[in-house]
Amino acid sequence: MEAELMSQREIALLARVKKPAVTTWRRRHPDFPAPVPGNHVQPLFPADAVVAWLLRTGLGHADPDTLRAERSMHTLTAYARRHGGRRTVVVLGTALCLRHLSGEALPADPLPLARRLDPEDEFLLHELADAPEPTGLAQLVEQLIEGAFDPWHSCQFLLSSANRLGWPELTADALTPETVALIRRVADVPTRLRAHRTLNIADGNAGAGDLLTALVSDQDRDNLRVNAVVADEELARLVRRQLLLAELPEFQFDVRADELNEEFAEPDLIVTRLPYQPAESREALADLDRVEAIADLLGPGRTAIIVGPASSLVDQLRDGPAALRRSALLSSGIVEAVVQLPGGVYPARPGHRAALWLLTRDPLPTTKGRVLLADLSGHALDHTTVESAAEDILLWRAEGHRSDGHDPRTGRIVPLESLDLRRAAALRPPGPASVTLRARLAADRPALIGEVEGRLTDAEQEAVRYGKENGFLNTGAVHREGISPKELSCEALRTARRVRPLTGHRLNPEHVGPRGHHRVIGTTEVLAQSSKRWMDRLTLAAQYPQVAFTEPGDLVVTSVPRFGVLLDNEGFSVIEFPASGLRISSSDPFTPRVLAALLGTARNMARSPGAVRGPRLMDATIADLAREEAARLDEALRRLEEREHLLQRQADLLATLRELIVTGFADGTLTTLYGTNS
Repeated sequence: MEAELMSQREIALLARVKKPAVTTWRRRHPDFPAPVPGNHVQPLFPADAVVAWLLRTGLGHADPDTLRAERSMHTLTAYARRHGGRRTVVVLGTALCLRHLSGEALPADPLPLARRLDPEDEFLLHELADAPEPTGLAQLVEQLIEGAFDPWHSCQFLLSSANRLGWPELTADALTPETVALIRRVADVPTRLRAHRTLNIADGNAGAGDLLTALVSDQDRDNLRVNAVVADEELARLVRRQLLLAELPEFQFDVRADELNEEFAEPDLIVTRLPYQPAESREALADLDRVEAIADLLGPGRTAIIVGPASSLVDQLRDGPAALRRSALLSSGIVEAVVQLPGGVYPARPGHRAALWLLTRDPLPTTKGRVLLADLSGHALDHTTVESAAEDILLWRAEGHRSDGHDPRTGRIVPLESLDLRRAAALRPPGPASVTLRARLAADRPALIGEVEGRLTDAEQEAVRYGKENGFLNTGAVHREGISPKELSCEALRTARRVRPLTGHRLNPEHVGPRGHHRVIGTTEVLAQSSKRWMDRLTLAAQYPQVAFTEPGDLVVTSVPRFGVLLDNEGFSVIEFPASGLRISSSDPFTPRVLAALLGTARNMARSPGAVRGPRLMDATIADLAREEAARLDEALRRLEEREHLLQRQADLLATLRELIVTGFADGTLTTLYGTNS
């Protein structure tokens, strides 16, 4: 296969700089890759050499992972221009699957290996038999894996890029990662496996397999079985390859283009989306008939999670037969939860509003006559919303209705008799969507407001006590006389062994989550001055034995997309690349608090708009304060922080109080005893 070539404009896009910067690199750096010879309209450069040069020099504004991913995309785009987007995704996805099954790099001619591993042509044989440029597949596959950790992630990157490569039909019905995460959390496969030991998962409209692979990955696969139907045989083969890449054994799944396998006829869990129909031809009755057919597949205690049009599942219905069908489904007690999803859950169909139904045959007796309604349409489906909604649904399924039970944060538990099912009213919780997310039951809200008011009073009294004990704030600041302190760089501090650099680590995003034992601090956390990401200590020990934790007082620094400094007071954190760290010598005049403050004011760390490269931490220049002056600054900063914490606590409580009161007035469940003349 010919080496991929890039123009100067493509290099600039890859490195996230202006085109003149590439011209400057060519002039100033003798080792910049030379253009390839030939009668080209413009100079063209070998892409691999360009990426290697950018990684080696660190020039440009793109981090290494982005460089590799964009390099892969450039290669894929060039391949797709020659052979078409559909063929590119199919052939390279097949080659990645073969690479995974063989466990080693592909040979120059992969066809004999495919015949040996897939003699019945169930997954990949004929795709590779018809592959264009077969001798170059091994190189393409290894390049994809280099940029995405392994064949599984490489294939996910390939599928997610189908639209850019020229096969938009593949992702037309794909859900956003956040929506898939919500379904995965609600499905709660680990708990089901612990309860039933084996789990049969089915999807009657699997598309490209995004829901199935999300449920199967990172699970106890030995006890999982998958049964699925897709639109045609080519997609069926694609989904089979996805399941193989997710390390599900071949004999534990069956994916067909006609109907579900009868050997898997009793699914424990169904996850699916209703087929898309344009609004002008969509019939609510047909959608509800499909929901009823799915419900008929459920045995006692079995569950289905269905994503479908909001117009059929939650909006007011004006079609009589459809209204009767939805009323019958709700009255049967099989519908446990109804969630209206935010707009845009189908990225390829931004105007298609969707909702989620959770069905369970014979749920807990304490759910009888009630349903959980949630309206997330006015909210971004971020991590916090996903976790809150999933927790509400799982607790509702586990506990049912209890007067002292969990109050949903993302909806309401509503009696069916209050829904006016005969008139097919919209299935939405009481109150406007904009205030439903954090609404609590009306009976609890006054007590909660009283609790917050009490905590606010305590915070105010604590601030008063602090003021009495410490007096008014007086830093004693006066104009400095004499010679200003010298300036020195972080490089000078490092050379003098006053500070020690700490390396940031490349982390697999799947190993980082909202819970764990060690805080993760990367670029986002430094700029936000807080972290909500964690890693499990067992994962760290198994996957990252080389990682060294921070110590209390270490500084975490980033220069992408702008310079920032975070003081890690607790320690035992993991620094994520491209962020890095500094550790101060215990004998140094600078305290961590002082060094963080001085670095935050370093004048030479701002990136100019036309700069070819960003600022380096070691170039940061600060004032070299004497030990006594550093101690004075540390004391002033300490006193400022104490007062800031007292005020911040009051500000947080006031914000909570304001939200609760506005929510109560907005949904008509709260008023106050005080008028304008009080």
